[in-house]
Amino acid sequence: MGYSGRYHAASLAAVFIALAVGILIGIGLADDVVSSASEELESSLRSDLSDAQDRADSLQSDLDRSDRFGSQIVPEVLAGRLQGRRVAVVELGGTDEALVSAARDAVEAADGELRAVAQIALPPDEDALLDSLPPRFAGLKRDPEALSRIGEAVGRELSGGGPAIRSLESGLFARLSGNLRGVDAIVVARVPPDDLSPGQREETTTFETGILDGIAASPAADVGAELTSTDPSTLAPMIDAGIPTVDHLDLPAGEVALVYALDGYEGNFGVKDQASAYLPDFERGPGSP
Repeated sequence: MGYSGRYHAASLAAVFIALAVGILIGIGLADDVVSSASEELESSLRSDLSDAQDRADSLQSDLDRSDRFGSQIVPEVLAGRLQGRRVAVVELGGTDEALVSAARDAVEAADGELRAVAQIALPPDEDALLDSLPPRFAGLKRDPEALSRIGEAVGRELSGGGPAIRSLESGLFARLSGNLRGVDAIVVARVPPDDLSPGQREETTTFETGILDGIAASPAADVGAELTSTDPSTLAPMIDAGIPTVDHLDLPAGEVALVYALDGYEGNFGVKDQASAYLPDFERGPGSP
């Protein structure tokens, strides 16, 4: 190899060496850039996390103060409002112990008595219900509207436990604690069963509609209730039947709304789309124009 060949080889080697050095320098610079960016991002995230924790602590403090205020003021607001009143919680379908507990708290804060908790089995067993009726209702077995008529009779008699309730009790209730006799106010909750066939769903809707119409037509005070966490809402059939509703029974305001609804205030109260007001209009009592 001559001078020019050796020079070319040396030049080429120098280029590769320079390229290698450049790559190494670039990697080092990149590491510095990445490390710096990572540190800045970590610092920013730590700051955001600290700010979020401070906001969460502040909101929790506000919530704790609100809960303390509610627990102190609700008994004062409700004291005596349901004095001497006997209330039943009626659940259509399943059961919701949190709702029953909230209803009990509200009724007792108003000096009322939760006399009974009744869970009506859904879907209904139409044949068993018809077989349980007294002989004078034998004609219902040939009535295509039998399920609706039985439901309406049940709804009318839930306050007081009339003859239809006594006849149907074994096939009607999945659970009955306490006694419906003497009950003069009803808190009704819907806990729809899952996985119904189309036929079962139709029977359930027919029976429920009859019960709600009967409740609305009875002389007893009535209110439909659910919790803020109930999603989707279950109150539409009650609203359609003309029953006052409360969709925030787990809040102090919901306890107040429930008691005032049982005391004759009309409306749909709560925080969801179907609610017309958060609380009753205390200046417009029952029967106000």
